[in-house]
Amino acid sequence: MESAPAPVLGANDVLVRVHTAAVNPVDSLVREGVFKFSDRPFPWTLGWDFAGTVVDLGTSGTSLSLGDVVYGRPALDRDGTYAEYLAVDPGEIAPAPRSITLEQAAALPLVTLTAWKALFDIGELKPESTALIHAGAGGVGSMAVQLAKHRGARVVATASGDGIDLAASLGADEVIDYRNEEFAARGRFADVVLDTVGGDTLEKSYGVVVPGGKLITVAGAPDPGRAREHGITADTFVLDSNGPRLAEIAELVDGGVLRPVVTKTFDLDDVQEAHDRIDSGRTRGKIVLRVA
Repeated sequence: MESAPAPVLGANDVLVRVHTAAVNPVDSLVREGVFKFSDRPFPWTLGWDFAGTVVDLGTSGTSLSLGDVVYGRPALDRDGTYAEYLAVDPGEIAPAPRSITLEQAAALPLVTLTAWKALFDIGELKPESTALIHAGAGGVGSMAVQLAKHRGARVVATASGDGIDLAASLGADEVIDYRNEEFAARGRFADVVLDTVGGDTLEKSYGVVVPGGKLITVAGAPDPGRAREHGITADTFVLDSNGPRLAEIAELVDGGVLRPVVTKTFDLDDVQEAHDRIDSGRTRGKIVLRVA
């Protein structure tokens, strides 16, 4: 932790006073050097989820107003949200849901945008089809379960321990305890599979997708050859920031369709402990930082 100058606004930026920021696995991957999004020098400020208040409109010409409470997932190649102030393109943010706390609002953007793009834009999930959501109690999985259920799909999730009840409470029609049952033994039953785990889970998922179905992973690189052998498509993606979609998500939250899952909140000074928790790979829902 250090004191730093306030961000300098670009031509299309607004300045946000960050109140809460969420911690995601991608933060650790950037910290470890696994992902690299820019050649600019260190130090970097991590964090790509937040909720806060607009305090300077700059010259952006945005429809936002001073004092608006907003949330978003800013671009990956700029300083992030583990800070008191954030310069951000207004096209990457939206008014925060009104019915939830700022801690909950900060937990929404990255995971919900990820689940939406995977299931709907790429997976083209249809009502009455079957979606298999791996790690249905995790950050992306907990939102994917709710979105898939809202779409009218039959939702099967994998989880363990107290995550089984959590995934069921979010709308999963069936939860597979992966410690006691091999999901791949069921054969081909899912129209769309969302893998948030990678490794063996990804490898075993090809065989559960029905012919013509889709496997989307956010935790590894799909094998096009294996996908062709099974008569399916397999994809991954890099998430784009999307303010208009966040506005849609806020409407679903305020309409009672979606609810964020926050399992632990830390002060910003305790960010190292928050990263230790996310690095364990055993978190339920989201971890959030109180910034100001």
